Amino acid sequence: MYPIIGHILFFACKGKIYIMPLSNLMNPWALAGLLLLIPIILLYLLKPKPKHIKFPTIMFITKAGKDKRFKFFPKRFIRDPLLLIQILIIILLVMAVADPYFVTKSKVGLARNIVFVIDSSASMQATDVNPSRFEKAKETTDSILDYAGDDAEINIVMVENTPVVVLRNSNRENAKSVLNLIECSDTPTNIGDAIIFAKDMLSGIKGSKEIYIISDFSNSRGIDVKLASKIAEESGIEIKFVDINRNGGNIGIVNIDGGRFLTNRGKFYLTFTVMNYYPEDKHIRIDVLLDGNVINSIEEGISGNSEKLFHIEDSISYDAHVLNVRINNEDSLGVDNNAFLSIEGIRKYKVLLITDDHSDKFLEYALRSSPDIELTVTVTPVVPEFSGFDTVIHGRIDRNILLEGMYDDLREYVEVGGNLIILSYSDLMTIQNQDSALQELMPVQLKLLRSSEKTIQTTSNHEIFKDVTFEDVITKQYYKNTVKNKSVVIAKTANEALIAYHRYGQGNVVYEGLNPNPEWSNFYYTSSMPIFWFNMITWINRKETEVPVINFKTGDYLPLTIHTNVTTPSGKTLQGSSIVLNEIGTYKIQTIAGNETIAVSLADNEESDIGRVINVDSIVDSDFNITRKEIDVQQELYPYILIIVIILLILELTYYRKRGYFE
Repeated sequence: MYPIIGHILFFACKGKIYIMPLSNLMNPWALAGLLLLIPIILLYLLKPKPKHIKFPTIMFITKAGKDKRFKFFPKRFIRDPLLLIQILIIILLVMAVADPYFVTKSKVGLARNIVFVIDSSASMQATDVNPSRFEKAKETTDSILDYAGDDAEINIVMVENTPVVVLRNSNRENAKSVLNLIECSDTPTNIGDAIIFAKDMLSGIKGSKEIYIISDFSNSRGIDVKLASKIAEESGIEIKFVDINRNGGNIGIVNIDGGRFLTNRGKFYLTFTVMNYYPEDKHIRIDVLLDGNVINSIEEGISGNSEKLFHIEDSISYDAHVLNVRINNEDSLGVDNNAFLSIEGIRKYKVLLITDDHSDKFLEYALRSSPDIELTVTVTPVVPEFSGFDTVIHGRIDRNILLEGMYDDLREYVEVGGNLIILSYSDLMTIQNQDSALQELMPVQLKLLRSSEKTIQTTSNHEIFKDVTFEDVITKQYYKNTVKNKSVVIAKTANEALIAYHRYGQGNVVYEGLNPNPEWSNFYYTSSMPIFWFNMITWINRKETEVPVINFKTGDYLPLTIHTNVTTPSGKTLQGSSIVLNEIGTYKIQTIAGNETIAVSLADNEESDIGRVINVDSIVDSDFNITRKEIDVQQELYPYILIIVIILLILELTYYRKRGYFE
């Protein structure tokens, strides 16, 4: 029973009597349900009585019985077991809905809801902490978990360049198991964003909340760590920083670049920068490997806290290759002692330039300057079959001697996978308006030719603009136009589309409004023009399944247009179309044309600076300890009440069965 006296509720639990104020009810309004007892008792008192037939000879007996019934009514009421059971059931159900609880004292070390933010970036591989900073971070997390309560909700977030959730709303045992499985990555770190992410994981959750950040705090991208922690604290979350940093020394490769020379495709250049983070001078030994074989060895001295740039050139075959720069010195961080560079194999592009007999000479010179382009120039009306060429460039053509049906043939050529580049010139709008096939192929609708000097603005970081500058380039003539066919505009002049492209059938069509002829622009005399056209031909001939970029930094996403298999440097096979590159080395990508190789390096000055520590209020892991504090714990009673209700229901059913109600 749970008798109520005034505003006090007496109850028994585990052999003890507790006094609980009515404020210790989750839903005190539910006590109004006790009013149900009034109609039940009234119905019991007013239930129909058996009809008695009075005989004069026994009237005195009846009268005596009647007097006795009223005299002992309370005893009769109490002795009715069915009514007592029903009253008890109602009282207990009402109490269960009211959800009573009592408060006990308990000593705990951690909050009820916890997120462990563990730095798994490249700098955490440093061995100035035995066996490494990352392993020490795992050990520290494991020791903190020992103080977690049995009902604690544990979350674990790995800090790479983006947060990675490896455990959500689980218990202490599962958290310890996950710690044994996680591995350190080769990416930069982003602690601030990870704290905000952890805060969002705890939003809307009742109870005490904590976020533990275990890191070397050598650097962090994204939102400022102090600002992120302040935002989390304003949400009622306690933040604790645990530092795993011993200020180790390092020598690392912080930048790498290279490739084939545009004018000599059988020769490559390689440029890389090595940084010495030690305060004293260091003598370094470097090997340069081509496809795993050493082709150059370097021994140099580098002053303390300074960097040195290296540049080498050498011959190379037309096949695809991988260069590897390797530092052979021992230091505290090994991941930046290697850097990789992938070099594409040479492919000859067959290009057809359709022009007249005196125009597009500067374009012809630019195309012939690249050994990768096999150029054929034809003068209308003599036009060869388009199917023998990878790309057709539509230059200046005399509209009076056009070959009939040429644009129909061009349309069929593009539909089956050919590539067409249409160069702007004075008669192009007239031909477009007269020929429906050309009008259909064009990415833009030409409206008016303007003569005015304008600058050029690129609208995207497209690969055809790599190593190209338009700073001193002006257009002298351009078309006002309307973009159509969902075309992509990558350059503008006077807010008009200057370079635009779209997909047509299985091929591509580019409108190239930047005509290099002197009457249209001054692009013809810049050093960027041959590079621009080489990039254009390379890009337009790349299949959708091919990887547009072959050299990355760790933390980058691999831009794939198809779902495919990717083999990582450690030998794992991944499947997907958007994969984070979190290991240094070479990745193998399965494509329709075969396997492609990309190279991934850390090459990050901040991540390699493992002796640096950002300014946060952290505690060194060796000094970190958990203080147990006494808190009030609410012990809810409704489970015990429901058990008693079930027992009473069983007793009631047993009583009915004995009285023969189910027979």
